Amino acid sequence: MNTLADWERYIETLAPPNHIELGLERVGQVWNSLTQVAPKQVITVAGTNGKGSAVEAAGVLAKAQGLAYGQYTSPHIYAIQERIRVDGVQASDHELVRAFEMVESARGFIFLTYFEFLTLAAFVIFERRNLDLWILEIGLGGRLDAVNIIDPSVSIITSIGLDHQLFLGDNIESIAREKAGVMRKSKPTLTAATNVRTVLEAEALVHEAQLIWLDTALKGSKLNVLASGEQIDLSGMQLPRDAVALACLAFASLGYTLAKAIEKPLSRVTLPGRLSRYRASGRSWILDVGHNPAACKFVTRTLAQSIPEDRRVVVFGALADKDVDSMLPVLRAFTWRIVLVGISGDRGRDVESLENSWYSLFAQTCWRSFATIDDALEGLPSELNSEDQVLVIGSFLLVADSLRHDLFN
Repeated sequence: MNTLADWERYIETLAPPNHIELGLERVGQVWNSLTQVAPKQVITVAGTNGKGSAVEAAGVLAKAQGLAYGQYTSPHIYAIQERIRVDGVQASDHELVRAFEMVESARGFIFLTYFEFLTLAAFVIFERRNLDLWILEIGLGGRLDAVNIIDPSVSIITSIGLDHQLFLGDNIESIAREKAGVMRKSKPTLTAATNVRTVLEAEALVHEAQLIWLDTALKGSKLNVLASGEQIDLSGMQLPRDAVALACLAFASLGYTLAKAIEKPLSRVTLPGRLSRYRASGRSWILDVGHNPAACKFVTRTLAQSIPEDRRVVVFGALADKDVDSMLPVLRAFTWRIVLVGISGDRGRDVESLENSWYSLFAQTCWRSFATIDDALEGLPSELNSEDQVLVIGSFLLVADSLRHDLFN
């Protein structure tokens, strides 16, 4: 295997498509055979929503401190290289191929999933670069996620909501306990998840971790960094304020001083697929990867402040395992012009399934529906007014498929 494409095809054959197998023993065994060197400093980010935004904000802060830093996130929108960045630059094909070769050699006959293989490759790249700071996003849950083989210097739990119940439990308390697995003894854990305060406080006692609540430091748009005495104004952020604030507190917990000069760089940072705005076919489009009820509430609440009710349109598609019966009422409260689209593939939900869910909830048909997002992007513009603003939401795959369409290129 000589090219990155060769390796991608190979890694996809190691397990059934989209296979998830939680647990640290196998991936930890391979990592220990690759290196015995611990990272200098690590920020690990868990949570239901806002993880990617916290990682992105942390990257801005690391750059401002002059640190050599790596960021590992998932999933990707355009290409696998997005997941692994060093100093804000995606890993090269050559570097990824070399890392894959090292992981393959080290694993022997040990089974690894697609995500585990990629995670180890990211760690190999970061270790070989001798970075000052690793910024890691948990893939699913926390306690048994492959990323959690690395001990964090500080942990972030952005938020807790219902998602991935098949793996994490069918109630918010069990999900919170799984995500609390990123806590470490005598290390700080920062969180905004006040809806599970009692659970996280109990888990902090079990892990002997230092639990720090965001609401003790963030008052409105003003973040009081108690460690340094600084007050940071987060009123102009494009990323979710809580996620940015948690990243700031993580750096303060690591001993770094935050200056007010960081406000401008933080306010400029964006993240693809998070309230991303585009102008296409003479209209405004907003693309967001939100795929659970809490994310839909955040996005619609944010957009309701700026988009008149009669100018709102939503295009929605979801994967088969997502709670569409809870997401659809949130979107319906935002606008009556709902467009349902199917997502193809093993994990996708077809449009007929969405239409059935819609009818069972509202006893009526939706405004429009299309078999695929391509069909929607081709047929929908002619039915819109020039002042309409279209939100495309529901899945990473939906956003990725949208951005590949000619409408956005």
